[in-house]
Amino acid sequence: MGAIFADRDTPVACVTGEGSIQMCIQELSTCSQYHLPVKIINLNNQALGMVKQWQDMNYEGRYSQSLYEESLPDFIALAEAYGHVGIKVTRYEDLEPALEKCFAMKDRVVFMDIYVDPTEHVYPMLVPEGSMRDMWLSKTERT
Repeated sequence: MGAIFADRDTPVACVTGEGSIQMCIQELSTCSQYHLPVKIINLNNQALGMVKQWQDMNYEGRYSQSLYEESLPDFIALAEAYGHVGIKVTRYEDLEPALEKCFAMKDRVVFMDIYVDPTEHVYPMLVPEGSMRDMWLSKTERT
C-alpha cells in the first residue's frame, strides 16, 4: 500500500501465500478506505508452505500444524465482501488470461486466488543450523 501511495501511476502487486495474507487480511479494508487499487496475487498451496517444506525436507514429511486446507476461507467471497474483485485460478491454462484481466482493472483492488501444486517446494532453502553455504538447491541437491 505504501508503494501505491508513493506512485499511483505504477501498478502495484503483492505476491503472498494464503497463510501470510491471513495475518493482514484486514488491509483489504484500508485499500477500500484510501482507494488503493493494489493487485493481490495469492499463491494458494493450502498449507503453511515454508513450514510444510521444512517438515518434508527435515522430518520425512511428518506434518504438525502446517496443513489446513479444510479451514481456509473462501478468499474470493472475502475480497468481494470488502467491495473488491476476486478471481480464482485453479488451472494453469487459465492463469495468463486471468492475470491480463486483473491488471486491466486499473482502478480496482483485485484479489487473485491462484491454486498451486501443494507438493512443490521453493528454493533455495536453508538447512537446520546451517549457514548461507548450507542450503538445499532442489529436492536432491545441496550446496
